[in-house]
Amino acid sequence: MAKLSLSAERASNSWKVTYSDLLTGLLAFFLLLIIKAEEDAKTTFKFADQMKDVIYSKIVKEKQARGLDWLYVEHAGPKGIKLLIPSEIGDRTFFQSGDDQIVINFIFYLQTVANIVADLELEKIPIRHADVFRKLQATGKTVKINVRIEGHSDAVPLGRSSRFRDNWDLSTARAHQVMQFFMSQTPLPDSYFSVSGYGPFHPLIDIRSIDENRRVEIYLDIQMIDLENGRHV
Repeated sequence: MAKLSLSAERASNSWKVTYSDLLTGLLAFFLLLIIKAEEDAKTTFKFADQMKDVIYSKIVKEKQARGLDWLYVEHAGPKGIKLLIPSEIGDRTFFQSGDDQIVINFIFYLQTVANIVADLELEKIPIRHADVFRKLQATGKTVKINVRIEGHSDAVPLGRSSRFRDNWDLSTARAHQVMQFFMSQTPLPDSYFSVSGYGPFHPLIDIRSIDENRRVEIYLDIQMIDLENGRHV
């Protein structure tokens, strides 16, 4: 059999080179798809934490822009974004001693915080990020948005004439009053809210110039949960 000429041999091998290049390109393409899918998954599952970072940044900027030195803001990690309102600001008192009714001249401060929360538009998160919610639901998970109001009190025993059993009961009632105010002053669904009271059992110990015990804390929390049983993950 006659040997192929050099040019004929090169022509017969050129398809192999083309085929090899095509395979390399396909492998690179699929590798990029895999990497993108993995990055998308990471982003999806970190969505709750990313949203808390965004919310914290917005609140800090708003606090600085308005000069709200009395408002304490903290990124409390798994607990959410903490907004602490002290029991006294200047000569204005949040509540009268032993009472759960918000003092009228304190409404300005509470309204200011409610306006900041309303401007965050937390209720629009599921709509603006519908694609993320769909991806999470496909994995049996979703994102829960919660505005948790926590009441705290001092340890001074209540008088016998008090209509509250103890400071624990009083702190819960005060938190409930604040929750009702926020429900009326923001567009957030009632289902976003929860309330709890801790009495004197969670005193502050390392925040200067803020009342040691009596206070209301508001937590803006976004958590990824298991759809089946509502468990945080």
